[in-house]
Amino acid sequence: AKEVLFHMLEEGLLIKVKENLFFHKDVLERLKNDLVDYLKRNGEINTQQFKEITHTSRKYTIPLIEYFDSTKVTIRIGDVRRLRS
Repeated sequence: AKEVLFHMLEEGLLIKVKENLFFHKDVLERLKNDLVDYLKRNGEINTQQFKEITHTSRKYTIPLIEYFDSTKVTIRIGDVRRLRS
């Protein structure tokens, strides 16, 4: 199982979001597009709104939104995120 995980990471099919949490690159791209579309329409998003648009549990919502902060898609300002210019 570890060999498959490492192979998928090396091939760029899986993206490590945080320790022991990986997403397929296509899923992350779709989530990013949904987030960017929402931010273009609304200007900002909080964690609850992100949870609602991604249909994920809080277990995944927080690491995902932090991943998008770390990859410079969003910037955190207080309790909300905005699109990074």
